[in-house]
Amino acid sequence: MADKQKLADQIRSNVEMAKEGEKKRKGSKTGLPKSASSNAYVAPHRHCTICNCPISQKRDPTICGEEKCLDEYESRQRQRKRWNMLLYIAPAIMIGALVLQLMASA
Repeated sequence: MADKQKLADQIRSNVEMAKEGEKKRKGSKTGLPKSASSNAYVAPHRHCTICNCPISQKRDPTICGEEKCLDEYESRQRQRKRWNMLLYIAPAIMIGALVLQLMASA
């Protein structure tokens, strides 16, 4: 019986701690200043998908423009296109083989 009471008390204390934590988090700030005049201000930005250096949010594609990153990006694009083609061609070949097999057995 004492174990049940102890467990219930522990659950109540955990619930109270969780509620206090939520109250603290609601009013908390991100820690980053919103004005550009501050020394700790970080302008809105994205990161290069290859080297992760900061770039403008308006860059499309999201690469920094260095030759190494451009080559890697183009290589990834070619590979992505190859995989997309394979996704459509492989099932088509399998279905075609199945159809031919069904036609030959009929």
